[in-house]
Amino acid sequence: MIAIYHGYMRSVTAFVRLYVDDVVAIEEIVDDTFLAIFSKPDQFEGRSSFKTWLLGIARNQCHNWLRKARKEPAINARTDDAFGTLVDPTPPILDHLEQQQVRQIVRLCLMRLPEAQRQVLYWVFYEELSVNETAEQVGCAPGTVKSRMFHAKSRMADCVRRRLDGGIA
Repeated sequence: MIAIYHGYMRSVTAFVRLYVDDVVAIEEIVDDTFLAIFSKPDQFEGRSSFKTWLLGIARNQCHNWLRKARKEPAINARTDDAFGTLVDPTPPILDHLEQQQVRQIVRLCLMRLPEAQRQVLYWVFYEELSVNETAEQVGCAPGTVKSRMFHAKSRMADCVRRRLDGGIA
């Protein structure tokens, strides 16, 4: 069990960050995810990879937390995240921004993407899966993955550009 936790904790945490930007909530959701799989390991039926099953549980935990948070709003605590790497901070337009500001802009823009596009970005950029592997993970055709990637990158670029120009994202 410890090996599973250490082997998947980073991926689960990054995946949860697609849905939630509260540091405390992220830790809670990750812990609840592992608690769920460790308390009922026989629920894994092998119809998908273990990681896909695990991230499905994490997604459900996120949705549960978000439903609860809508009823009981809390103060969000933002943190650095793995998606800061989606933006290359070296172009001249970004030189004047602090790295943290770049991460905040990317995070904001990521959260404004539809869930399907965020998931594709996660699998391709964070997990470094190919289009075909990503299609298998999200349960759609490779062409759909390409389309989602195209639209996600376009929307991200537009959102970041508007934020940098001082407009509303």
